[in-house]
Amino acid sequence: MTLVNRRVVQELCLILTGLFAIFWAILRASVQAITIDEAFTYLYFVAQPLSAVWEPNSNNHVLHSLLMWIATHILGTSNISVRTPALLGAILYIVVCYFLCKSITEQFSLRLALFVCLTYNPFIFDYMVAARGYGLADAFLLAALAVPVWHRVKGRPPLRVSCALASLALGLSFTANFSFAFVDLAAFLAIGTWAIRRREGDSIASVAGFSVVPGLLVVLLLGGYPLANWREGDLWWGAHSLREMRLSLTQASFYQLDPRFRESGWYGVMDFLRPRFLRYLAILCCVQVVATRLDGSWLQDDRSRWLGRFAAALAGIAALSVTISWLAFRFYHLPLPLGRTGIFLIPLCTLVAGVIGAAPARSLVSQWVRHGITAVLICMACYFLLCLRLSYFREYQVDADVKDVYSILARFNHTYGVADVEVTGLYVSSLNYYRALSKRETFPKFELKVPELTAGKPIYVLSGAIWREFIEKEGLMTVYRGNFSDVVVAVRPGGIIPARIVKP
Repeated sequence: MTLVNRRVVQELCLILTGLFAIFWAILRASVQAITIDEAFTYLYFVAQPLSAVWEPNSNNHVLHSLLMWIATHILGTSNISVRTPALLGAILYIVVCYFLCKSITEQFSLRLALFVCLTYNPFIFDYMVAARGYGLADAFLLAALAVPVWHRVKGRPPLRVSCALASLALGLSFTANFSFAFVDLAAFLAIGTWAIRRREGDSIASVAGFSVVPGLLVVLLLGGYPLANWREGDLWWGAHSLREMRLSLTQASFYQLDPRFRESGWYGVMDFLRPRFLRYLAILCCVQVVATRLDGSWLQDDRSRWLGRFAAALAGIAALSVTISWLAFRFYHLPLPLGRTGIFLIPLCTLVAGVIGAAPARSLVSQWVRHGITAVLICMACYFLLCLRLSYFREYQVDADVKDVYSILARFNHTYGVADVEVTGLYVSSLNYYRALSKRETFPKFELKVPELTAGKPIYVLSGAIWREFIEKEGLMTVYRGNFSDVVVAVRPGGIIPARIVKP
């Protein structure tokens, strides 16, 4: 195979990897049940007059809610339209990752492994699909960071336009999710520093203006009202130590190989390596930084120096965002990022590892370490591919079967005329979403009650594990049990509904 043909095949492989990620995200969006937070966003901010989109609430991610409002009013309400903003964010994120991977390295094995690690990480992938603002914010953050790379690699757009585009992207990232405030600020400082250093005939004031004004206008236009009317204490979700923050990110990223591969040899190997991936990668990256500094690899040519500055900028953005978060936690009791609120650290740290792995290596030691970094990233990519799933989001697995639950309730309503259903809080919003979507049942709006359950109801939707004692005390019969969660539909024996197992 000639060099040209090999490059064509490699390019096609990279493109197909990205296209499959988009296809898989759309497929998941169409088949997975709407979860509690997605339903809450739709019911309280989207299925309302447009003014509700700007309601200050930690569950209301303003730009995302606005795009959801537009999508559902144009396309009608469905799983796909509700998740359209997240899918648009997924497409942008995948395209930007494709561009960054091509710009960072020409080594195909590293390029493909890095691209898979950025896009198929199960934590990242969940929020490419779930109707929340995290994936959209992450996509705009990476887009902002890609602008200086685009300017450097392609020689365009002009510096002022680059500053304006990066500023606009950071403003959109912040309004898509306010939890990105500190990392967007850190990215703004890094990009602003780059722009001032790159200016030629432009004044500092001019560069600063193009770097600040577009993003500031977006923030004021989309986020001004909710920020000005934010309720104290509404930001309660978060970690209370750096260790808790770190564990929430690593556990979500390396969550659950597909059980269908349990009998294969790959499953055992990947399961063994899982707790060691990050440790090995961190050690190799540290060794490589020292080795390449000692042998002068980072100073070898203009491209090497650029890679070094880019890696330092990414690491600095991640470190500064964590530092600001810790200071806010220490002095103002603002919780540290936890899980989804720290999702931005995943692509930043992955890119740092990729850039270090792409660094030129003069000495034999740095060459072998570079191969080691590539090998670890390839193994991580294989692990992430074995984590692909269609049925549930890790953080919202409790609602994985709620669509089936509603179909059963609807059947009972049409067949037996039962409308008095007791529902525990985990399922209220999601069932109300499907009730609003169907409009064919005679259920009243499901309500979160205190206490959650009362005796004497003909039918209950509840967690089989949490409410086991209540089920036994009331002598209820389980007629449906979730496939991916512990939700059960239970009825009273001898009532109008036959006490026998039903399927959706």
